[in-house]
Amino acid sequence: MNKTQLENLIKRMNTPFEPEIKVSREMESWKARREAEKLSDTALLPVLEQIIDEHRGESDGERELRRDARFIYAKILSNNFDEKGFLFLLNELFTETDYWTIESILTNIWFLNIQQDTKLSPLLNFAENANRENLQTVLNILIEYKKKGNKDAISAYPEIYKKVLNKSVPLKQAVIDILQSHGIKSKADLDKQTDEDGAALYEDLKAGILEEYDITYKKLVSLLNKLVK
Repeated sequence: MNKTQLENLIKRMNTPFEPEIKVSREMESWKARREAEKLSDTALLPVLEQIIDEHRGESDGERELRRDARFIYAKILSNNFDEKGFLFLLNELFTETDYWTIESILTNIWFLNIQQDTKLSPLLNFAENANRENLQTVLNILIEYKKKGNKDAISAYPEIYKKVLNKSVPLKQAVIDILQSHGIKSKADLDKQTDEDGAALYEDLKAGILEEYDITYKKLVSLLNKLVK
């Protein structure tokens, strides 16, 4: 698929409502989106970036075109994840001011199959000044990324949780998250820890649990014994 074909696909995705068509799957916009969902060639990513950069205007039409181009971009990443492409989408958060356009970017990245070591720095930087609605979406994204074992998501989640809900993550979940960030799911995993790994784990538990929740070391050990079997 070349640039012209991509532009045509985007145009079809934005086909005006067709009142004469009663079944949604027969509408041109529906068909175009289903086509976009099947794309997986990462060679198309630079072409989509060019299309987006050529349409940075503030008119509704320009914004809609960027949304549709990013929709295709995200579907390619969903089918064939690419770290560089993911970073591009994250940095797009800083190019928009319209709430719905920003929300569309967040929605695009929500369920991508990111890796444990994928860096989320741009997303976390965005969260520092995001409005409450966008911040809630960021929190939901981090919940999803935590399930994939992403280290940045696990680390950032407590602070974003507290910022959104004005309270700390429940103690049990906070301990689970720290253990998960160190690859610990069972007592066997804990027993395999080297002295260096154990020291790093202790420091994280000390800062994230003992100090944050003001509990005793004895209570922490008791909780660890219940969680790690």
